[in-house]
Amino acid sequence: NLVSAVPDWSSLSSSLSSEAAIHGPFGNSPETYSPCLSLGTDAYKISKENYGLCMHAHACQHEFCEGNFDYDLPSYTVEAKTESDIASVFDFAAEHDIPVSVKTTGHSYQGSSTQKGSLMIWLQNYEKDLSIIKSYVNSCSDDDVNKVAHDVISIKAGAVWDDVIEAVKGDYHVVTGGGRTVSSIGGWLQGGGLSFSSRLYGLGVDQVIDFTVVLTNGTIVTADACANSDLFWALRGGGGGTYGVVTNVHYKLYDVTPIVKLEYFSGISEAARDEYGGAYESIVEKWFEFWIEKSPNLDPKWCGGFFGEEYAHLLYCGNKEDAQKSTFYKEINAWYWNDLPWNTFVENVWGSLILPLTVYDSWYDYRGGADAYQNPYVTDATGNAYTGVENLSARMMPKDLLIEKPTEVKNLLLSTRNNLGTINYFLGGMINEVPEDETSVHPAVRNSAWNLLSIDSDTTLKIRDFVPNDVTGVCYNHHYRLEPDWHNACWGAHHSKLSELISLYDPEARLNCWHCVGWQGGDPFAESPTSGCQSQSFGSFVLIGIIVASLI
Repeated sequence: NLVSAVPDWSSLSSSLSSEAAIHGPFGNSPETYSPCLSLGTDAYKISKENYGLCMHAHACQHEFCEGNFDYDLPSYTVEAKTESDIASVFDFAAEHDIPVSVKTTGHSYQGSSTQKGSLMIWLQNYEKDLSIIKSYVNSCSDDDVNKVAHDVISIKAGAVWDDVIEAVKGDYHVVTGGGRTVSSIGGWLQGGGLSFSSRLYGLGVDQVIDFTVVLTNGTIVTADACANSDLFWALRGGGGGTYGVVTNVHYKLYDVTPIVKLEYFSGISEAARDEYGGAYESIVEKWFEFWIEKSPNLDPKWCGGFFGEEYAHLLYCGNKEDAQKSTFYKEINAWYWNDLPWNTFVENVWGSLILPLTVYDSWYDYRGGADAYQNPYVTDATGNAYTGVENLSARMMPKDLLIEKPTEVKNLLLSTRNNLGTINYFLGGMINEVPEDETSVHPAVRNSAWNLLSIDSDTTLKIRDFVPNDVTGVCYNHHYRLEPDWHNACWGAHHSKLSELISLYDPEARLNCWHCVGWQGGDPFAESPTSGCQSQSFGSFVLIGIIVASLI
């Protein structure tokens, strides 16, 4: 199945910068045996770290130990250090008809950052240069309505959010991802960029002034509202690993703001549930009723957070005094003290409570301050995921449904609760103020109140049945890896234009990853249908050794 000749990999090496490196071919070697053995003997790795081996871990975590050393891995990886390195990879891949995959760092539970038999561009050790620029201006002329002048941070492709937050410290507010090791300008950003402060500042894609991109033909371009504006639109929601490789972003910064944390718990005692089940059910039902009523019109200053059947973790972007004066703070306290069976069950049985407000001076402090950034990165960089994340899925809940059908929504939540490990983000606020066609994320994100996450297949089906694709959609970065109608689920009406732009910017489908725009179908672990080049039994444990879980 090889092309006319085995590629001369030395010719690729000679075209790279002195600091770049090629890793591969990956093969069967004694170094893989001990890591394999630890999968079945180390309790921590059994429950968590296996999911750093491959993002379909339920299917493949032990395959590597059985001699299948090319399950979903690239043939070679190029540890790129410059834009010229990336251009050289594309030139070499075009010459030899090899598919290209792109991996930064973080996690990709759908497996979109790898492709069997591909030549991988690996960006974890790319430049991490960060610089703050006052009143940065895009390429638009002075009389253009799209002209922007904003304080920004210039971010290179090798930087993760820890690097960015440490650079900004308490001087500004920046809209970031949740995981410490997640790439700041890779899949999180290009897939939408949901943050715990998005209700006040918008999604990650709403923060981008411009991208620097290496296209698949090797050219380097700037994409903003006036230069390559169609590419600028596509990169703000079309998903990572497509159209080209982003090497730099100018990203908005805001005046620093305190962060106030409000936490509610309704208790988790299993013994008490067995004895007072009816009362517990009543408390959960009352919580859902309250949250369904209040969350659609919540002040955007309540800038983000997540909730479940027993808890809410809510952030207020502002000072403590203003948080205490806010309508919602008064309402949740009145509900808690007046509407719950407080004396009988809440205090004595469940341990339910609204914790005192916690105040942080800045987003930097909320994320741990200096102490968090003095510690070395964890070796398991999969986002500290729960066991079972191969079934991770999410679906957005339209704001109108909460207002028009509150009872039906409550019944859905009651029927899908007890879903351990889920984090239901809440949306709305300034996210909904951005026009639907301003970016390429699914239009439904601009009129939704929640993003309901699940790691249970039955729950996924129930939520999808209640809010199917003709009603809403999914945030691309949280979509179900086996989503049947994934084109419409991930992008809705925007998919058609995104596909057209793939034909323009990547006509040879050189970047062809699982459930990405332009994906041509087939087994996610098979070689790309666009390639005639076959992997030569290359090894698997690059994800443990050379490429330590460096997922987009």
